[in-house]
Amino acid sequence: MKTFEEKFTEWIDGRLTGSELESFESELSKIENAHPEKEQALKLGGLLRANYQAPEMENADFFNHQLMQRIEAETAKNTPAAKTVPQFWTLARLAWAGTFCMAMAAAIYCIAVPKGAAEYSSGREYVVQILNTQTSDPAITATTIHSKDNKLTVLWLDGLDYISSDTEQ
Repeated sequence: MKTFEEKFTEWIDGRLTGSELESFESELSKIENAHPEKEQALKLGGLLRANYQAPEMENADFFNHQLMQRIEAETAKNTPAAKTVPQFWTLARLAWAGTFCMAMAAAIYCIAVPKGAAEYSSGREYVVQILNTQTSDPAITATTIHSKDNKLTVLWLDGLDYISSDTEQ
């Protein structure tokens, strides 16, 4: 609903029409100075339009710049802060990356470590497996004897000179 001042301004400007104009003029009949005030307002408006010109602004660009900065500052205060984007290495991602690395290490260990190596170890510190036998002297032969049941591997060398335990070194 419009206030009395808004209706009065529209009445002076000639924008009230129809039933709105009739109801407002009946309201104005109670006010004694309404019509002379309208005439004075119309006269003042005509004088202002005819004689008043806005002064030319010096440094209009500077004024516009300051005005835009104030508008930006006011809108920044009134708008909620944007949600910040988290960094890539958040705590949750670090935990998932660590879990993934541990799973990959376990998978590589299960694939890369030979399963047969466990049968040679019986709590000893070292495990030996002979893969190839070869000698530089053709008179010497090397043979590998392996027993899975006894968990025993023997390297048999034939053709070596006998060295007695009595000889001095």
